[in-house]
Amino acid sequence: MKLDRIIAENLIEKVERVLSRKINLFDENGIALSAEQTGVNLTAFKCLKDHKEVVVKEGAKYLSCIPLVYDDRTIGAICSGGSKKEDASEFSNLAKGLAEVLLYEEFLVKNIHITNDLRSDFIKEILAGNKINTTEEAVEQGDIVGVNLRFKYAIMIFKVANLYDNFIRFQKNVPLEVARTRFPEFLKEVEDYLLRVFEDEIQNCIVYIGEGTFVMLKEIKEENIDTVNSVNILKKSGEHIHRILKGKFPERISVAVGQYYPGLPGLRKSFEDAKIALKLGEKIMPEKSVYHILDVAMFVGLLGEVSTTRKNELAYQVLQKLYMDDDLLKTTSMFLDSGMKLTEAAKALHLHRNTLIYRLNKVKELIGLDPTKFHDALQIKLGLMVHREEKAILNVN
Repeated sequence: MKLDRIIAENLIEKVERVLSRKINLFDENGIALSAEQTGVNLTAFKCLKDHKEVVVKEGAKYLSCIPLVYDDRTIGAICSGGSKKEDASEFSNLAKGLAEVLLYEEFLVKNIHITNDLRSDFIKEILAGNKINTTEEAVEQGDIVGVNLRFKYAIMIFKVANLYDNFIRFQKNVPLEVARTRFPEFLKEVEDYLLRVFEDEIQNCIVYIGEGTFVMLKEIKEENIDTVNSVNILKKSGEHIHRILKGKFPERISVAVGQYYPGLPGLRKSFEDAKIALKLGEKIMPEKSVYHILDVAMFVGLLGEVSTTRKNELAYQVLQKLYMDDDLLKTTSMFLDSGMKLTEAAKALHLHRNTLIYRLNKVKELIGLDPTKFHDALQIKLGLMVHREEKAILNVN
């Protein structure tokens, strides 16, 4: 993908709308792509040349430029300013993450690994196909290939960076053609290893879907399980799997966790959850390695292929308790709209500053996100934006 002026203007508008902060974009040669600037920017050019962030002081402000990456290729630079060096760097990093999510159009499931394993083919079909349309049909066909779909499952995705390349590299003194033929056997060993991690859950199923990525149908044995109370259980399982894989592979390991939903439609929904969690988690929160769909729920609004209803559903799960308290909802909205300025928000709300701080602390206790912390505030703002869009659609209809 080439970063041109049309794409840049669209990115700038969306990123600035979310961050409420000016940014600039430059192409791979450091040439400005915004209407406000022309020609080559030397800071952006140095950033692209060195393939790393460059921070410079310009007058009373600092400017941070960071390479913008799409499909593992640097396609330009994104820059943001701030009164402090750390402030400029934080904003440009956030802007980079948001911009790359908006550029990221590649599906997780591609280059499906060719196999004659009927069990693997069946799992791929029930997750991503359209030939099996009902839960009853899936159960019947599952019995034939040894996948018991009468149990409760959620989907987890494990991704091992450079899995194939590293496997080939370690096949020393072996012709490339021979090394390639050994890769399917290696995958089977990895799948068996992963299944042994949860040896008491005999219904777990794992399939390799290409690009170092495995999908697990994770059995849920707990009674009276539902979408809400399964969150912590599945998060702990994801963290456990990450620790196990980290001990086996030195490369970066990413684990994405979908929610539990009943039936075949629910299994497919869980798979979509996990794919979204992986895509957004790696872009927005690269410092982490385990991503539950609710960890990235607010950022789903940045993905065009996800319906407004689905975005609102995920945002509601995180902000539900906030939506149920009109005073706290109004307080949070006003605080964020004021640019997180306590004095300005307190004045607009006709509240004492300490009362506002008390309410914001209560919001943190309710939803686990702190409105006074920028990263958390960003997630809340995104969620509220989705909520407002859904209400606007309902009012129009």
